Amino acid sequence: MNWIAVEHGKSQMRAWLIRDGKASAPAIGENTGSAAQDLSEHALIQLIGDWLGPRPTLVLISGKTKTPERPVPTAPIDLTPVKMPTTDARVLAYGLPGLSQSTPPDLMYSDATRIAGFLTLNQGWDGVVCQPGPHTSWALISAGEVVSFQSFLTADMANLLTRQFSLEDITHQTDWTIQTYARALDDVLARPERLATALNVLRIGDPVQDLPKAEAQARLWGALVGAELAAARPYWLGQQLAVIAPKALSAPYLQAFRHQGVPVTIADAERMTLAGITAARKRMA
Repeated sequence: MNWIAVEHGKSQMRAWLIRDGKASAPAIGENTGSAAQDLSEHALIQLIGDWLGPRPTLVLISGKTKTPERPVPTAPIDLTPVKMPTTDARVLAYGLPGLSQSTPPDLMYSDATRIAGFLTLNQGWDGVVCQPGPHTSWALISAGEVVSFQSFLTADMANLLTRQFSLEDITHQTDWTIQTYARALDDVLARPERLATALNVLRIGDPVQDLPKAEAQARLWGALVGAELAAARPYWLGQQLAVIAPKALSAPYLQAFRHQGVPVTIADAERMTLAGITAARKRMA
C-alpha cells in the first residue's frame, strides 16, 4: 500500500510518496508559520494534495503536531505513532511523538525522528548526535535511549547578526578563511565570557585589519560556534560523535570539530528522516 512520509521541519516542510518501499523526490513547502507551531491540516493538504486519491491514504508526520511528547530517557526507535484527527476523509494521519526534557527545559521533534533513523541503521551505537540547524541539538545516546539533550540558537543568532552587521549571508557557503574562523572559535571556546566583546568588534568594524565581509562572517560564526562548543563541552569531549544535517548547515560545525581533532561520523539528514519515519511505519504494521 502506498503511504506518505512528512517532515514538519525547522524551516520547511517536506513530503515523500512511498510506493513499493521506494520514496519519491520530496515535495517541498515553505514553513510559513513556525516549526514551534503545530502542523495545520490546511498546510498538510497543500503539500500532499496531489498524491491523495478517493480512498484514505496513510500519512506519517514527523515534527510538531498535537501528539504529546515523551519525556527522556526514551528510546526513539520505540515511539509509536499516534492517530491525529483530520476533517479530510482522504487522509489517515499519524504523528510521531517528539521528546521533552524538564531540566534544562527543552523539546525535540524532527530531530528525534532522525535519531531513530540513525539508530535503526547503526544498531548498538552509543555516543552523541549533533544536529545543526536554525537551532542545533545535542543528544546523548546510551543503550538506544536519548538520555538527555540540549539545544542552541546559534544559527538563528548568526542570521540575525548577519543582517544587523550588513554582512554577506553565507549560510550556504563557507568562503571564509579557515584560519580566521579557527582563531575566533579558539578565543571564545577558551573564554566564553568574551563573546559579547567579540561581537561588538564586528559591530563597529575593525579599523586595524579592515576585514572583508567574508572574513567578518568567519569571525561571527567562529565566535558563536565557540560559545556553543564551550557550553556543550560535556556532549562532545571524549564522546563518539555523529553529525546529522544538510551539508551547508553542518559545514561550520565540521570545521570546528576538525580543528579540535574530534572524529565525526557524518549522516545525511534526509536519509535519516526517511529511515526514522519508515521504522515507525513498520512498528505500526
